[in-house]
Amino acid sequence: MFFKHKIIENFLNEQDFNELNSLKLSDVKDNENKVYHNRIFKDGNIESSCISNETIKRLHNNYHSKAINLLKIYAPDKENLYEYSDFHIVTAGKDHSFPIHTDTLNKLLSGVIYLSPDINNGTILYNMDKKHKLNVEWKKNRALFFSRSDKTLHSYRSDGKSKRVTLIYNLMTNNIKGVCKLEKKKLFILFNKTENCFFI
Repeated sequence: MFFKHKIIENFLNEQDFNELNSLKLSDVKDNENKVYHNRIFKDGNIESSCISNETIKRLHNNYHSKAINLLKIYAPDKENLYEYSDFHIVTAGKDHSFPIHTDTLNKLLSGVIYLSPDINNGTILYNMDKKHKLNVEWKKNRALFFSRSDKTLHSYRSDGKSKRVTLIYNLMTNNIKGVCKLEKKKLFILFNKTENCFFI
């Protein structure tokens, strides 16, 4: 009924989990969210906004093989399109909600790891007609992974009591043409420079 996904408990080791939870992040308004962009490319180049280069390298070394193995399971044809990894930190205010959506085509494997607080709302998965939903409950250091398609409908919202902090761990590509070919889509791209991502 629901799209294929993987839930992994205690995804991050203790050092990585504690370090990410100790990051100094700006306040966010109750109904807004803030994304801190951090990424590492296949050639080793790094772009960071809140995580140190050393930590990004360590995260990549610790979890890349796990992520690639998940991609091989859910979308093996997309493995050769991989170009870089996102390690974004997202803070969402206590009243923030993100509507039902599928991820953009440049995301080969989508992952979220719940960081803090102890209690909040997780992620809601939907079937195609949106009449049935599955709640992936919030648990610190729980990870949810899937490979995007037109069927991977999901949303999230904070619980109205506290802000929600997550690590977004994605395997990425800039080869949108290649993704469209694999997904049998016509290529029509709008590039949003502010969000640095593609909308189809």
